[in-house]
Amino acid sequence: MIEDVISLILLKEGEEGIIHLVSGGSGLIGRLASLGLTAGMKIKILRNIGGPLIVTTNGTRIAIGRGQAQKIAVRRLTAGRAKAESA
Repeated sequence: MIEDVISLILLKEGEEGIIHLVSGGSGLIGRLASLGLTAGMKIKILRNIGGPLIVTTNGTRIAIGRGQAQKIAVRRLTAGRAKAESA
């Protein structure tokens, strides 16, 4: 299976992923970790239409700025369904 690792900002509403890597300074990494956004956590996009992304992880909704979301690499979990629908 080929891993599909992309920036969080590229996931569409309803798609899920596993956080693969958070790049950035210690301030950003610490802030995201305090919100529960660390490597290995499952995340789902609730809203990705301009402005901040609204995501959910562990039953908690979190708003993430688009600049911060670009620094979060995720392994897409719902790619199989999206590919099946386009076929």
